[in-house]
Amino acid sequence: MRILLVHNQYQQLGGEDTIFETEAGLLESYGHRVIRYTVHNNSISKMNPISLARASFWNNRVYDELKTLIQKEKPEVAHFHNTFPLISPAAYYAARKEGVPVVQTLHNFRLMCANGLFFRDGHVCESCLTYKNPLPGIVRSCYRQSRIASAAAVSTIKFHAILGTWLKAIDVFIAYSNFAHKKFIQGGLPAQKIAFKTNFLYPAPEPGMGDGNYALFVGR
Repeated sequence: MRILLVHNQYQQLGGEDTIFETEAGLLESYGHRVIRYTVHNNSISKMNPISLARASFWNNRVYDELKTLIQKEKPEVAHFHNTFPLISPAAYYAARKEGVPVVQTLHNFRLMCANGLFFRDGHVCESCLTYKNPLPGIVRSCYRQSRIASAAAVSTIKFHAILGTWLKAIDVFIAYSNFAHKKFIQGGLPAQKIAFKTNFLYPAPEPGMGDGNYALFVGR
């Protein structure tokens, strides 16, 4: 199977970046052909706020590049990890234009929350959960501790929610926990379009014999 994997890499290497590469390796180990398309957030430092806001809203360059890549490689499915802020939702429409089914892994709550966490100032915050009132995310500078950057993030989320991008341009969402699954439904995503898949390790570590020399990892 030919699979297009799309990811907007973070400035600080994190779990989403690791999952992107790990999943690509796992697919390739099973004989699938993986086509990677990535951009890196390091380029943000060279952009002014207006250019960054425009790119996060709709990135024409990414749209054109993905259309060309899809026409050349002819993937059977496009699997998106992170599109914010540089890839933008334009990437979904590029895949749809070429008739390629779109899958979006929901690593965070970015479709409903400017900082993607539903968490600020040391406590849970779900003020923007249902899209109805985006102002708190701007007033509280939820994205990058900047009202300007937060306004751009919130505007992108709100506009594409109204446009129906999340519902019309994406065929399947993947949630990593039952808790997140429920939150996305509460936020307006249709339950029938959300699949469940846990995170994983690859290659998997060998099980120990219970005689020490082991490590216990507890993650959020």
